[in-house]
Formats: sequence, structure tokens, C-alpha cells
Amino acid sequence: MNNVIVLIATTPRLSLVSAHALRSVTSQTCQPKAVVLVSDTRSLDRHEVENLRSELKSIPLHVLVNSRASGAAGSWNTGINYISDNFPNSYIAIIDDDDVWQPEHLSSCLLSSEEGTADIVLSGINVKINNKTVATNIPKDLEASDFLVGNPGWQGSNTFIKTGLATKIGGFTDGLISGNDKDFAIRVLESGLAIIRYTNLATVDWMCNQSHEALSAPGSKQKLHGCAQFLKLHGGKMSQSEMDIYFERATELFALSKNDILDEIKLLESING
Repeated sequence: MNNVIVLIATTPRLSLVSAHALRSVTSQTCQPKAVVLVSDTRSLDRHEVENLRSELKSIPLHVLVNSRASGAAGSWNTGINYISDNFPNSYIAIIDDDDVWQPEHLSSCLLSSEEGTADIVLSGINVKINNKTVATNIPKDLEASDFLVGNPGWQGSNTFIKTGLATKIGGFTDGLISGNDKDFAIRVLESGLAIIRYTNLATVDWMCNQSHEALSAPGSKQKLHGCAQFLKLHGGKMSQSEMDIYFERATELFALSKNDILDEIKLLESING
């Protein structure tokens, strides 16, 4: 099965979509059947859509507006539903609007899918800061517990999953501000439904956002909210040592204290009842 549909969610940031995601798609040695682009906060005008179509050349483009909760999860879910309705027998390959695929990314995923028997194929990721590779993550033998504290290498841009499985597990968690990749991985792996294969090749370049507006910027209110949401969803699965490490990482990486996160959880509980 080489029926691959590329899914791109954007806020929209069309200059990044063009320079990174679409250029990555058109450079693939194995071209996808179509691209589904979901704009989160507004619909694109005719001129914008025409420009994007011309950049994709002969690859069909389907442009949607997020019909779910605002954010990446809702945008991806809007795309997953559309792909499920229109291309049910397919693989969904996600790429973030500012990330880059190496030209052999899709072909290596298909080759490793063992003629379409795999439900998920995961490639490796180069972590790039200021265009320099600072780390390379090659996932293998993943288990749900690997994602409770950190992320050993399954993110948006190396998600290559059968449309049927993405739909069966309910897609992403609408409204989850951060940790969408970890939450998705945990739910897929806990489902027991997935045959996973690995390419063992780093064909994705994750452009780590270093701007002060970034979700992961130190002390970010969004990241605080996202950490609290993630703990509400999955904290009950953590051992005490895993919980301790989770809070240590939040302090070290995001300048968020344990008390900050616990207070945010109480706030969420008071709002949601």
C-alpha cells in the first residue's frame, strides 16, 4: 500500500509551510497521493490556496479549516476525519509546518512497512537548533511507559500511521495544549492494536523553536497548562520516581516548579468540576 496522504496543520504560517513542509513534500522520491492542509484559526483565501497548489505542482491539495477545538490536536483531528472519509485505505504522514523531511523519508517508511502490513512506521529525528544538529533520536522497541516522562523519538513529523488506526484510537486529544505527541503515542501503544516497524534512519529534521514566543519558552503559561493537562490524563500511570523525574524535567527544561503545576491542576479541576 503506497497510498500516502500528507497531513499539515498550521496556524496558518504560510511562509513556513511553503519554505519547509511543502518543499519537503515535493522533494520526496516517492510522491504522496495528496496533501491535506488544515488552517487552525482562519480560512485561506483563494489567492493563498492557488499559491500553495502551484508550489505542490501535480500533487493534489485539500485545504480545510479546523472544525474542532483550536490548536494542533483539533487541526490534526479535522484532517484525520477528512482523510478517513476520502482516503480510508491509506497511511497518514504528518509534517509540522516548520520541519523538514529528507527526500527519502516517505520511501523509507513505505519500504519498512513490509508491504503495508505495519500500522505505524517510525523514522529517526535530527534535532536542529539554529540549523545545527544537536541530537539524533532513533526510536526502537517503544513502550507506552517510555512517554510518561520524556519522548524517545515519536513526534508529529515522524508520525506515519494507517488512517484506520488513527481513527480507531480517536485521533489526538482535542484541546491538549502540549504533549500531543506523547499522549498520542501512549494511547496508540496502550491500545495493543498496532504493528510498529522502524526505519532506523533519521529522515526528519525537527527545527527546535527557540523564539521567546515558543510553547516551550521558560515559564510559558501555555506549557504550564499543557503539563497540568498531561498529568491529569496520565499521571495516574506514573510511579513515584517517574513523577519526581517529570517535575524535575519541567523545572529544568521549562522553569516550571512542581507547585506551579499542582496549582494549575487544581485550577483545571475547579473549572471542569
